[in-house]
Amino acid sequence: NISREMLQQSKILKVIKKNIVKKAIELFQELAEDDETWAKFYEQFSKNIKLGIHEDSTNRKKLADLLRYSTSASGDDQVSLKDYVARMKENQEEIYFITGESKEAVAASAFVERVRARGFEVLYMVDPIDEYCVQQLKEYDGHKLMAITKEGLELPEDEDTKKKFEEDKAKFEGLCSTMKDILDKKVEKVSVSKRLETSPCCIVTGEHGWSANMERIM
Repeated sequence: NISREMLQQSKILKVIKKNIVKKAIELFQELAEDDETWAKFYEQFSKNIKLGIHEDSTNRKKLADLLRYSTSASGDDQVSLKDYVARMKENQEEIYFITGESKEAVAASAFVERVRARGFEVLYMVDPIDEYCVQQLKEYDGHKLMAITKEGLELPEDEDTKKKFEEDKAKFEGLCSTMKDILDKKVEKVSVSKRLETSPCCIVTGEHGWSANMERIM
């Protein structure tokens, strides 16, 4: 009899596993060359690819090339991260994304307002496993993945815009302080936001904490 533990430690099986994974990814890459074929395959197996990104650090970059997402600028199509990066604005350094329950929900989110108004494209991540995927996929092609629902979002701005924001912060400092006193421990802090265009307010999560969508999933 051969125990499972012995098989797990077998060097031969590790080599077999490595070669099978390598061959599978090569076949995926061939399928991805045809958009229509890949769309059908991706619809059925996208969760498995995203799980691979979460678990397989060795092949994470290759698997990231296979991801497809709807965006604020893609309409009914899905785009790759490579396509997203290729059409980033000159002054854009980060890849902006939002996670949520559905494409319709994230598209209507207050968090998307300013980013879209400034002409930046936003990835719509609406699969629950995306939350786990982006925990490991910190960057792509040298660009950090930035959740627009979290603290730390800084859109490129000119000096005049920065100056006006500092003036607004000073102007509403008393109001923010009063609102914090009223809300007390329900919020960590209250501050003037750069994220909004028409919405009056939004609740931002900590940069290293769970997103509201992750809280919903759990």
